[in-house]
Amino acid sequence: MPKRIARALALLAAPLAVAAAVAPAQAAAAAPAHYRLTVIKAADGAFGNVPYAVNAAGHTAGLASFPGRNQSAYLSTSPTQLTSLPGVVPNDPTLADATAAYGVNSSDTVVGSAYETLPVRESAVVWRNGVPTDLHILPTDGHVQARAINDAGQIAGTGFDTGTAWLYQNGQTSVLPALPGGHAAEAFGISADGQVLGLSSTSNDTSKAEATVWRDGTPRDLGSLPGSTWSEVHAMNASGIAVGAAGVGGGEFAPRHPVVFSGGKVTDLWPDLGGSTFGAAQAINRAGTIVGDGRGGWVYSNGVRTDLTTLIPADAGLRITAAYGINDAGQIAASAVSTSNRHVSFAVLLTPDTAAAS
Repeated sequence: MPKRIARALALLAAPLAVAAAVAPAQAAAAAPAHYRLTVIKAADGAFGNVPYAVNAAGHTAGLASFPGRNQSAYLSTSPTQLTSLPGVVPNDPTLADATAAYGVNSSDTVVGSAYETLPVRESAVVWRNGVPTDLHILPTDGHVQARAINDAGQIAGTGFDTGTAWLYQNGQTSVLPALPGGHAAEAFGISADGQVLGLSSTSNDTSKAEATVWRDGTPRDLGSLPGSTWSEVHAMNASGIAVGAAGVGGGEFAPRHPVVFSGGKVTDLWPDLGGSTFGAAQAINRAGTIVGDGRGGWVYSNGVRTDLTTLIPADAGLRITAAYGINDAGQIAASAVSTSNRHVSFAVLLTPDTAAAS
């Protein structure tokens, strides 16, 4: 399962190719907000590639390109200010900036991973004031990532070689058990009240797993779509509504649709996605607005799913390829490509434009 689980997380993280316009609205409702678009880039030529997380202040963290250096983790406290987050082997020119950031909280504490030497391995890292600390979690696992952090400082992540979900709090690491009958798990996120979100295998068949929430270390199966043997949960809001993805008529490698987990039910947000396209709901805010990917980045609000590209200025020259995070102010962290060149991904921040909406 470790290799399969790593591929599943890579799918979660990577922007999906833009194919066609988002399907028509699923229900009659008020039109969604339009957004002001800001490309996350600095005057020195640094620019964001993928903003995996956004906090309450609209600060983002993810991957960025810095002049003369490799792509590495970044924190942006304003769209024009990118801070490179260093690795844990500063004297090694190959590994000094071999980092990735996946989560940020309201204190601008960032979590992610960095590569080490002797032997080369990926280690879970937290950056406070830009300074990295190796959490030394699962030291025998070669690929460990910290995936999310909440405002209480609780951190959730995964060891991929061993298929281990974990929670780090108060300086201690707790390994999270799989669902009954399962033997591997991984964590994608953490709620404000410390519930860890991810998936767990349900048997020795590692191609079968279901969305799982751990409260106080106890796993709870959120279920999946009918006929599916694979689902995963990525985020949860303060009302306990969770979002993620579920396979359609199959297991790990079946096409996935974005879903909502609420009240013991799993609801497909895009039943006509069709074909072999994969989609996922990546984040949800307090108001219940959901963002995700699948044939481009989208926002789901008031029963309507809308292509984000249709909600940004027409002269932006960009197409939104995936949306990764949304805060309670409605700001969205997304990736985009130029309409004339789809080979480079740009991190963007979308801010609701109240003037345009009115």
